[in-house]
Amino acid sequence: MKILFESSIFLHQPIGGISKYICKINKIFKKKNIRSVIYSPLSINDNLKFTKSSNINYFRFKKIPKFCTKLFYLINNFVTYFFIKLYKPDIIHFSYYNNFLSRFINIPFILTVYDLISEKKNYKDNRFKKKELIQKASHIICISNTTKKDLIKFYNVDIKKISVIYLGVEKNRKLKSDKKNYILFVGSRDKYKNFKNFIIAYSQSNYLIKNYKVLCFGSKNFNLEEIQLIKKLKIENNVFFKSGNDKILNNLYKNASLFISPSKSEGFGLTPLEAMSFGCPIICSNIDIFRETLKNSCCYINPNSTNDIKKKMENILRSKQKQKIMIKKGLLKTKKYSWNKCAQETIEIYKKVLN
Repeated sequence: MKILFESSIFLHQPIGGISKYICKINKIFKKKNIRSVIYSPLSINDNLKFTKSSNINYFRFKKIPKFCTKLFYLINNFVTYFFIKLYKPDIIHFSYYNNFLSRFINIPFILTVYDLISEKKNYKDNRFKKKELIQKASHIICISNTTKKDLIKFYNVDIKKISVIYLGVEKNRKLKSDKKNYILFVGSRDKYKNFKNFIIAYSQSNYLIKNYKVLCFGSKNFNLEEIQLIKKLKIENNVFFKSGNDKILNNLYKNASLFISPSKSEGFGLTPLEAMSFGCPIICSNIDIFRETLKNSCCYINPNSTNDIKKKMENILRSKQKQKIMIKKGLLKTKKYSWNKCAQETIEIYKKVLN
């Protein structure tokens, strides 16, 4: 069985859960003697640097040069098309919504759908034409039951065409008992991520300001609007940004006193599970996806209430006993999620499609 992972996500995000997912399962495929390759002639992604033996990446850029986005995607599509002719894969696994390439191939392809946030929030995103790709796909993998329900709701997909495969998390982490005094926020701070309510809630607590900093990790530094808000709240000496690779992020998880995800919508929520695996107490929004994946292993907040967010952060950080209970529950929960299981279930989908 020969598998080709198409490259869209590696031009779309410098770091992130989706590219990590593709790299993780591709690496495990190699161990299972599955012939697979990530083919990304041009990329801006850090994860590819750490999986060199299982991907083809000719040129890596820090970011796509101005006015070159369409050109870069076009180059990747055309070069990938000719590579497909040479490599002759049995299945193509689309890393993201590459509608262009799907028009020119006559090979079964798998599409992983991560979330339907654009549809749920009515965001206009003309970059990726999902509908045609969803209709053409031989099979669709959803990373949660919440995403599966949304996919059926918005695109009326036959339930037989969809499989739910959860993402994984690394096990056997080295834990630290002496945490550093910061609250960790990871990833994009776009509107639905609810960073604004979190930072306002933090600013309303004298206890938090006095005892804890806020550390934001991601690919993009604070924008002008965020800087102005932080200054207006008079917490510019307490809020910091850091970027980097997984090694840096893992160190931040390990040392954080608290991890928070106040998001109003997610497709899975990998970062809370990663934080849990390092023995970090978690606060998450009371939304369907976190109820599905995290169950009772975290503290839930009303994402629309800055007062509730503030109180929950204070309650956990004031109580070592609560932290110990949450850490224990979190470590237990992460045992459910395995990259090996994710990869094996994906292989079963490939076999099903080919048969």
